[in-house]
Formats: sequence, C-alpha cells, structure tokens
Amino acid sequence: MDDPYVFGQIAAANAISDVYAMGGNPFLALNISCFGDNLPNKYIERILAGGNNIAQKANVIIAGGHTINDSEPKYGLAVIGNINPKNVMKVTNAKPNQDLIITKPIGNGIITTAAKSFLLEKQIMDKAIYYMKQLNNVSSEKAISLKVKAGTDVSGFGLIGHLKNILEGSKISAKLNFNEIPILEGTLELSKKEFWSTGTKNNKRILDKNIIWDETISNNEKMILFDSQTSGGLLLSVEKSNSKKLIDEINSIETFFAKKIGETINKSKSQILVDR
Repeated sequence: MDDPYVFGQIAAANAISDVYAMGGNPFLALNISCFGDNLPNKYIERILAGGNNIAQKANVIIAGGHTINDSEPKYGLAVIGNINPKNVMKVTNAKPNQDLIITKPIGNGIITTAAKSFLLEKQIMDKAIYYMKQLNNVSSEKAISLKVKAGTDVSGFGLIGHLKNILEGSKISAKLNFNEIPILEGTLELSKKEFWSTGTKNNKRILDKNIIWDETISNNEKMILFDSQTSGGLLLSVEKSNSKKLIDEINSIETFFAKKIGETINKSKSQILVDR
C-alpha cells in the first residue's frame, strides 16, 4: 500500500488471522521486518505503528522482533496464540451436507494489482482496504460459540485453493453458487481488463482441476474465485442447523459480514461444482 501506516495495519491483520482461523486467541507477536537503507525512518515508524495499532485491537503484545536489510520493504508478524483443544477448527473436520460460509467479500488481489497501474476510484480502494484491515476475531468467536469444527482463512491460494484444502483434508466435495459469492465492488470490471497477479494466474493453472463450471460463468468471473487474497475472511463449514444463526450473529455486529456461498456434498470425481 502507498500509505505505510495502512501497509502495517493490513500486514498485522493478515498475520494474526491464522490464529483466528483455527479458533485460537492470539496474545503475543514478534515483528518481522525487512527495510532498505533507502526507506526513510519516518516510513518505517509508520509501518510499525500501523502493525501495533491492529495488534492492540487484537489484545496482542508485540514483544520485539527482528529486522534485516532488504531493498524491498517487507513486514509481518510471527504470532502466538492459545486454544482450547475442544475448539480447534481444522480443514480435516468438515462433513457432507454442511453450509459453506464466508466472512469477507473477495477480490482484493485484483483491486490492488490494478492499483499498481492506475488510479482507482477512491470508494473501490477504500472498501478493499477496509476489509483487509479488519480482524477475523468476531467471526472466529461466533463460530466457536456454535461449535463450528471446520474452517480456514482465505488468503494467497484464493477462495478455490482454500476450499480445496478443506475438501481434500475432509475427503468431501462441494457445490458453490457463484451469484451468492460476495465480490468487492469494481472487481469484475477490473478482472475483465485482466488485472490478475502472478499468484492468481498460478492458482488457476494449478487448481482448475476437477471443477465443473456452469457454462455461463466467464473466465473473468472464474479468475475472481482464484484471486490471491490478502487478509481475507474465514471460510467455515457449518452444520445446517446452526448456519443461519451464525450468519445472523456475525451480521448483527456492526461492520462485520457473513454469507452462505454453497454447501458440502459427498465426495465425487468432480471436487467442486460451481453453478449460478
């Protein structure tokens, strides 16, 4: 991101998310920083301040860290959390006939890739940043309270890649409804212009196997489901008896979001069916 403070915020939210994705409570972190001699100290200070801002919101103490010299700025956190073994959410715990719920809209990879080439409308960029900075704490807590046992977060491998992790780990398949998948404003138009990162293109090349797509779904739309996310939401496999309650409870908290996008089914040769 151009704003070093926002860069730090997003990096921290992204790092802390791994603990929430398993149903844990983060409490301690170390900064991992790579800064070059050409990066002004004031920018470094702002990056670290942004990371600390999000850490404080998560009740995480940053106890120090490690910094090395690198020409391209890099920043993240090594995060430690604790968890009740009864609350662990794993990619191996999903079962057939559960609802698939996502807790943030997708498409931020396409938006940020486009932003490197030209000035986007402010509202498009602002909304993507808003969700990237948002912690997954509330969604995780609500999932734990309803005894959700299967989930992950959506990050570099895109929605399809992280869904496949659940399906392969749990030895099941899934059906997605493309029209129900929440997509950030502006993403489809930018995908039509092929603002796809290398990671997104690699995701499609590697992961577009054993998927049956509705014939009306264009390649531009498919690429959104492969889009490499930064600090995405949680992807949860939830018993149908608790699905609506979980969605309602998450959506009842101002600024948070959840939506059903499909369901799990018995394992079949077609690992994922994507229809409208």
